[in-house]
Amino acid sequence: MGHSNKTRLALLAAVLTTIVVLALSLLLPGPIGLWAAILIGANGIAVLVARHIVHRREQAELRKAMEEQRTAKTVEPVAEQPIATSEPEQPTHVQYPVSAVPLPSSEVDYRFLFSATVCWRQTSPKTAVPHASPGDLAVHWILTRARELTVLEKPEDYRVVQHRLAVALGTALAEPYGHVVAWAVDVSLAMSDEDAKRLDRLAEMRKHERMWEQERRIEIAMRRYLSEDVFKDTGSAVVWWVSRHTDQIEESVQMIGHLAQLTAAANSKEIPGPDLLRAIQASENGRHINGSAQDL
Repeated sequence: MGHSNKTRLALLAAVLTTIVVLALSLLLPGPIGLWAAILIGANGIAVLVARHIVHRREQAELRKAMEEQRTAKTVEPVAEQPIATSEPEQPTHVQYPVSAVPLPSSEVDYRFLFSATVCWRQTSPKTAVPHASPGDLAVHWILTRARELTVLEKPEDYRVVQHRLAVALGTALAEPYGHVVAWAVDVSLAMSDEDAKRLDRLAEMRKHERMWEQERRIEIAMRRYLSEDVFKDTGSAVVWWVSRHTDQIEESVQMIGHLAQLTAAANSKEIPGPDLLRAIQASENGRHINGSAQDL
């Protein structure tokens, strides 16, 4: 309560007290001095009572204000806590299955069969120019990405290429026009049954071909060794035979005629007859005997 209100209340109390005292003085005659003293005392008491009432009212108002402040302080931190705003939800995507779509390989005559679940969503529905068929656009974008990879791969490697495709197409990318973002799951790559059988047959034939070529190289090397080294002449043939049968000297001497025949045949020469063979053998025997005598 303000100071002016206090003053008005004190004056009101004094006026009311004066009226009451004057009314009593008219009803109860007495000395004027007595009634003047009563008037002064009553006014003083009225003013004091009015001030006391005002003081108590001010104290009550003060206590009420302090309680309101304490209540406001208790409630205020809760009220001022920021409200957690939820993050905007990602736009949902649409799924579209594709099955057994032919894709090129590095071999013109063989094609992969591509199957997957294409997932797509619009990049920015509010700003992007709408497309009449966003699903087909997403499928075309996935097939384009898959084709760029498969065209470099061999058809027989389709099992390995399938995993490469799954990794590459699992990343969500926006297509060049910016209408949709697309990716693929459940990626599968296969060959037709006929092509798979052909590829297996070709692989088996290549293995046999490589084995035959290796055997042929070994045979050519052996022929060159026999013709140019072993059967170059009879002496080389005899040395070759003895080196392989070091513990069969007598048998080696008996083989000279046969080795001479083999040497002549290997060099496309006339094969010596029996008389010539006996002479060659006798000559070799004599050489062998002389060599043994010298050693003694």
